[in-house]
Amino acid sequence: MSLFKLYKFSGIISLVCGILAACCLISLRTVPIGLLLSVLGFILSGINVFLDAKHEFSGKKYPLGYAGMILSSLPVIFLMIMIFRH
Repeated sequence: MSLFKLYKFSGIISLVCGILAACCLISLRTVPIGLLLSVLGFILSGINVFLDAKHEFSGKKYPLGYAGMILSSLPVIFLMIMIFRH
């Protein structure tokens, strides 16, 4: 697999994992699934950001990995709020 295909694949999949992880916050029963998707989204967005920083694939200002990273962090933030509130 070429690096450009890996860059595109990791960006799209990290965004999808981030969206699914954020959607899992609807119910408390689905929060563990959201945390698993969040870890996968973090890994893939880290790969995406690293490849963009190293090879400068993106012509845009921000690669998709940043949006995936923000969306993947929502379940972790939600869990921290729930822990500190009680």
